[in-house]
Amino acid sequence: MSDDKGKLLENMVFTAIRRETESIFFLKNGYECDFVVNPETDKTQLIQVTEMLHQGNVQRELQGLEKASKQFGKCRQLLIVNDIALPEKPLLPEWVELKPAWQWLLE
Repeated sequence: MSDDKGKLLENMVFTAIRRETESIFFLKNGYECDFVVNPETDKTQLIQVTEMLHQGNVQRELQGLEKASKQFGKCRQLLIVNDIALPEKPLLPEWVELKPAWQWLLE
């Protein structure tokens, strides 16, 4: 069930990005980065999407962004989540912007 919710959330994020640009890519380089947006511009965004951020996936999600940033350099890096199942707010690197999905979709 949560896999379905995760796919739905990714599709919603993709649809929102697609309304703004056609320049959307997926990157797999040992770890995956769900969306690379406008990589040919100075407004490149790296976006990871997860239904539930928890102890078992936080490192994987961050590594996807980190590996992609090595290829694209300094750019906006977003971790979009629907929910967080951690005892406390995760300590993320300063270069990662954590956004609730509802908030990002309304921007």
